[in-house]
Amino acid sequence: MISAANSNYDLPLYPRLHPASRHDAVSLVVSSVEFKQRFTLGTVDKMLLDAAHDAEAIYLLLDHQNIEPFIDLNKRSKNNTKTGGDIRISSEGIPICSANLEMKSNGHDNLQNRHKWKCALAYGTKNFCSTPCSKAKYGRTYHTHSKDNLRLFPKTPRNSDKWTMIYIRRSSIERSNKREKIDYKLESGRHRSTKMWYVRVYGIMICQHMDAWFSHRKESLANLKSLIFPQSA
Repeated sequence: MISAANSNYDLPLYPRLHPASRHDAVSLVVSSVEFKQRFTLGTVDKMLLDAAHDAEAIYLLLDHQNIEPFIDLNKRSKNNTKTGGDIRISSEGIPICSANLEMKSNGHDNLQNRHKWKCALAYGTKNFCSTPCSKAKYGRTYHTHSKDNLRLFPKTPRNSDKWTMIYIRRSSIERSNKREKIDYKLESGRHRSTKMWYVRVYGIMICQHMDAWFSHRKESLANLKSLIFPQSA
């Protein structure tokens, strides 16, 4: 299920039945391409996914679709990556200086599509590092380019407050699924036909959207009712 993570009502958008043997990452490829072709009412600029989708091909696909991926890292690799200099890259895509400290995020350059990092011990024009690796008054700076590695260097760094505030909305899909499976008893059906499952799923989705419309206009509908049916004196 693809749902609207920024919806106040956790609204579902596009369901797709897949074989249970198919990996989640493969299912996403099929669903996202179909959704991109069929959803023409607006644009999608971000997609929030769990660690099961942490594959380079997924990042490339979403980037090709002009969608910014927010994907939790799969902790299968905890080794740091070496670069051509004294800077290393952690398994979470954060530069580590020669003093073995993670550098601090210092903004994203949209024009050159790169992210700027600065010394972890530099505050303003003061540097509190006992062994500074740069003579610059603002401390050591380093740039990472998304084009070099979309997985490690996303546009929004994983250790930033912005990432946390956006990614926390991924739980929206769990609430949407709960509404379908439990509240509307999706799994109570005993259908053998895929078509019947789709009919049931779309019927439930319609109910979810109707619930959202009613909740959104509940107060105005109550006022309208009082105008149409005023209480007797």
